[in-house]
This record gives sequence, C-alpha cells and structure tokens, in this order.
Amino acid sequence: MQLLFSTWTHHLNHLIYSYFYFCQKEKIKVVILRDPSVVSNGAILDINGEKIFFDYSDDSLFLDNPEKFSLYFKRSLRKVDENTNIRPLNFNVPLSYKSLSLLMKLKSDLLLDKWSRVEVLKAFDIYGLASKSSHCVLDIRRYPENVIDNGGKVLFHTRLWNPDNHPDTDEKERRRLQNEFRINACRIIKKNFSNSSVGLFADDFSRKLAPDVLLDPKESKKNNYLNTLLHYNIALADDGLKDTPGWKIGEYLLFGKAVITTPLNISLDNFKEGINYEVLSTRSSYIEIPDKIECLLKEKKYLEVGNANKEWSNYYIHPQNYIERILSIVK
Repeated sequence: MQLLFSTWTHHLNHLIYSYFYFCQKEKIKVVILRDPSVVSNGAILDINGEKIFFDYSDDSLFLDNPEKFSLYFKRSLRKVDENTNIRPLNFNVPLSYKSLSLLMKLKSDLLLDKWSRVEVLKAFDIYGLASKSSHCVLDIRRYPENVIDNGGKVLFHTRLWNPDNHPDTDEKERRRLQNEFRINACRIIKKNFSNSSVGLFADDFSRKLAPDVLLDPKESKKNNYLNTLLHYNIALADDGLKDTPGWKIGEYLLFGKAVITTPLNISLDNFKEGINYEVLSTRSSYIEIPDKIECLLKEKKYLEVGNANKEWSNYYIHPQNYIERILSIVK
C-alpha cells in the first residue's frame, strides 16, 4: 500500500498523517511517493494496483474524473453527487502525528520540492517557533480523550473576508452575507452569555467593520486557540468561502464540543441534526443563536451532544480509524 501526491499542501495533512499513523499501528512500511501527475490537493492510495482517489478541495467541483478510480472520496461533496463510487470525506482537519518521525520516512524529492516547502518546514518546526500552525502544534496527541463539563460555556472565534478583494459578483455577495452573520453572531452571543468567548481576527478590515468584537492577537494563534477550546462546551460554526464547512467544525468534534451551525450543504456519514448538531434555519439567522444555546444548556444536553461528537469524530476523523474505515469500504 502506497500513498502518492504531487505536492504536500496543508489540505493533505489529515490524510498523510492518518496514513502514517496506520502504518505505525500495523507495523507496515511507510511508502509515500511524489507523483507529479496527481492533481494538487488530491492524493492516491494505491492498494495492490487498485487506486483510491482523495479529493481535499474545499470546492464542490471535482479535482479529477471519478471514473478513473476504483473509489473517489471527496471533501465538500454535494449530496446529489454521491453514489456507489463517490463517497464523502466528511470534515477535514489540519492535524498531524509525530512529524519528525514522518519526515525520516520521506524521500529527498518530496522533502526538497519547492512547492512542498511550507509544509516540510512546518513539520520540522517542533517547537512552533516559526509558524503558528506548525505540525507540532497540530499533533493529534494533544487532543482531549474525554468530554469535560465546563458549565456550557460558548465559543466562536472567526474572521472576516473583504468582498472587494474578489472579482466575482456572487463571491462578493457570499462574503458580505458571511461577514454580516459572523459579526452579528459574535455580538448576540456576547450580549446574552457572559461566560462566552467570541471575536474576530483583528485585521484592518475587521477593525473597520466591528471594532467592538475583536480578538486579542494572542487569541488568534493556533496553539492558544486550541488551549482555549478545551475550556468550552458549545461552539458555533458557519459555511466557509465556497458554501462548504471549513476546518473549524472538525476540530470542534474532535474536542467533543456541541455544535451549532448554519445549514450543512454537503454529504456526511451519519452526522445527524439533534444528535451531533443544532442547525440554524439559514446562513443569516444569527437571531436564532441564543435559543439554540439555551436548548443545549437545558439539562446539560451539550454533554450528550459533545460525547456523541467525540464518538463520531473518533471513527470518521481521528487517524486511529481514518484509513481503516477507508479500507473497510474498499473491501
């Protein structure tokens, strides 16, 4: 079994480290090869000549032709596109596992590839000094094993995107709606729940639009954010730039948080409303957030949902089962 990709991008970290985790666990040889023919943000798992494609694009469009492969697993898969050959990759998380040990298994052509340089350097950055998202910071071993009751505290750390920085009219409107939701979500949570932690990444655009809900720059660093996330029970999520979930929601699940989200427009395995998450009626319905929070606070339902998400993420996201689940489908 070997893993092939052209360029090591952050989108692929979930798969690369899950593959490495599986090989370590099963005590089999790690074979990771650079193959320039594989499209960027995609990878192929070759199992005795049977090729399984992994599409980590955050767009609903396909990176490659699914008919070329025995199975095609896609992040951001629309429900209408799912079939027996095309399966969802669920949520993607920028996690890692023993990064220096992984680097020792890689060949020089990949380590020296200029397009892979950023992730290679992040993997070497074991103290998190050069990058706020070094692979040491993202190591799955730092994630909690159990759900802890923090009193139902609420968290939503996010950022804005300037519509003027994109030429497409539809994308401009998408960003405007997204910014409006994120600003008002922070404000309404802050107003109604004193034990919350909310705010926007403090760039120039956010300072201009919403100076009242800015995060301290220290809070935006990945290491500090993950440490903060440990101490909250309810977390808010919304769609990213292409109307698909970003990194945040997968992290929530691995940390065992109860999730409130805008509508999910992608195909997911056994991820159910009322069990794994509470959903707002539209991507602009920030006014509904306090009622959703109160629903989770009642009789500490947030713990029930958090435990369901910890169990779900252990099976569908955590490296301990990520490749095993794929292989069970292949068989």
